[in-house]
Amino acid sequence: MNEFGMKIKQIRIKNGLTQKEFANSLGYKSKSTINKIEQGINDISYDKLMDLLNKYNEDLDYLFGCDSKLNVSPKSNDSRLFISFSAKSDGNSFQIIKHYMTEKDDYILFKDINFHACCKCNYECMKNNCKYRFDDVYKLYDLLNKYKKIYLIIPMYGGNPSSLYFIFNERSQDYFMHNDNYEDIISKMFFIGIYGSKEEHPYFLKHFEDLYHCKECDKHILGIERHKYNLKLDDSIMSIEEIKKALNKFID
Repeated sequence: MNEFGMKIKQIRIKNGLTQKEFANSLGYKSKSTINKIEQGINDISYDKLMDLLNKYNEDLDYLFGCDSKLNVSPKSNDSRLFISFSAKSDGNSFQIIKHYMTEKDDYILFKDINFHACCKCNYECMKNNCKYRFDDVYKLYDLLNKYKKIYLIIPMYGGNPSSLYFIFNERSQDYFMHNDNYEDIISKMFFIGIYGSKEEHPYFLKHFEDLYHCKECDKHILGIERHKYNLKLDDSIMSIEEIKKALNKFID
């Protein structure tokens, strides 16, 4: 039994219900469904989760321990938002943020917010609501609307953009299935990729180029190649004047 299943069981017991009674109250036909949820074998859909919270006056924070860590909001109409998708707190991604962020701007370390990767679901996002909609990722997409520009700083691990970026990207399915502001948000996004070299990983920037027409790629996408300057993974890219010039031109 996992922690979530244990909490579901505690809610049922607290309300003096058998598994059959609890199942019926949520619209399930069999008590075995509740048993599997409590055992951690099956997951619960977004709709059923909302029913449970409303009927039994429970709180998401209790079930998931998901206090929001997304505590930024734009200070002016021209505020910019910097998002680091690095696993490090003070690596090259954050060094870029520190160098270019002004008092009116904000930043987010994606690793530190409450997020859930796409997993253990029935593709609810395609026809209804993602069951993880309560976490910070959906709130983050709402927040993007409010900033003038969004700079996404994405390092490469193992030949691909970081897994944190892929979580952010995957979870966009639910948001854009229910909001029609895709073009508005994409027009505000500017991608900074930090990777080895084009020769070793020629398709790295392709992940982002597909979002834009070819004529807009240079405007929205900047690739920083460490190996071009003999920089190792932990070396500071901000120590290279040519890289700083490219960043100066890209970030405004």
